[in-house]
Amino acid sequence: MRGHCLKLLTRKYSSYPLNTSISRPKTIADLYAKYNAQQPITMVTAYDFVTANWAQAAECDVILVGDSLATCALGYESTNQIGLEEFRYHVQAVCRSPGPAFVMVDMPFGSFESSIQQGVETAIAFMKGSPRVGAVKIEVGSASSAFQEQDYSLKLAAELCSRGIPVMGHVGLTPQRAHSLSGFKVQGSKSAEDAAAIYHTAQQLQNVGCFSVLLECVPHKVSSYITEKLSVPTIGIGAGLGVSGQVLVQSDVLGMAPHTVPKLARKYGDLHSQSVGLIRQYANDVTARTFPDNSKNGFKIKDVVWAEFLERVSCSNAK
Repeated sequence: MRGHCLKLLTRKYSSYPLNTSISRPKTIADLYAKYNAQQPITMVTAYDFVTANWAQAAECDVILVGDSLATCALGYESTNQIGLEEFRYHVQAVCRSPGPAFVMVDMPFGSFESSIQQGVETAIAFMKGSPRVGAVKIEVGSASSAFQEQDYSLKLAAELCSRGIPVMGHVGLTPQRAHSLSGFKVQGSKSAEDAAAIYHTAQQLQNVGCFSVLLECVPHKVSSYITEKLSVPTIGIGAGLGVSGQVLVQSDVLGMAPHTVPKLARKYGDLHSQSVGLIRQYANDVTARTFPDNSKNGFKIKDVVWAEFLERVSCSNAK
């Protein structure tokens, strides 16, 4: 019987139903179980249903719907350009992917800066949008940053945590604040004051209730020190081995784009070249008329139906 059911799910057309049985999603408790066992937490971004399916099938612990999708999947020049509604569309697509991964969502630029109330409403909308969303991530400036953004961001993080909304704080290189940081640069590598500011900001995020802290482009010695001093998991990207887990952008991992990946990433494949080659092969088959193959890709018509069709059209043509 089970084999018969699986046979019914065999793809026959371009659109077909999927088996939507969903396993229990991981929770923060599951992530802490790995953290307490000193097992690295695996985290990767996803942009849509397909990339989320890949991450789920690869058994990653956490899927981050990051605002990096703006530049990596949608063609924007900056992550700051994506609007909230457009971003929420992709969040919904990722959440439709079945699997146990814990889903976390970025707070995109412009969705929380106007006021604490705006930030709370944005976070609530994400959490209400799908039961699969388990937390939000907020970029937070360090104490020595030029415009002191951290005061507002920390207040927002505290407000969200007090309302029971899980928050991951993001420190170090914060792409949404790249202009105030004078570009995409390693943070805390040239000034002890800056390194200490990152450490203190991470401490403050823990103190206001954040369940985890992401460290981006921070020297590995500083990241290791922060991880040792905190009692919440740290996730690193360009932060070395001494953190509780790692996150990478999926397009970098798979080599979806022709350009080289940043130093902080590792390219595990060349999906761009492979995809171009396969599509070119398809186009060549169409040009050579070797695709489609009527015997394999076509659909038959009964002889009696075909004969009746010819009779009908011949009669109509004669009128």
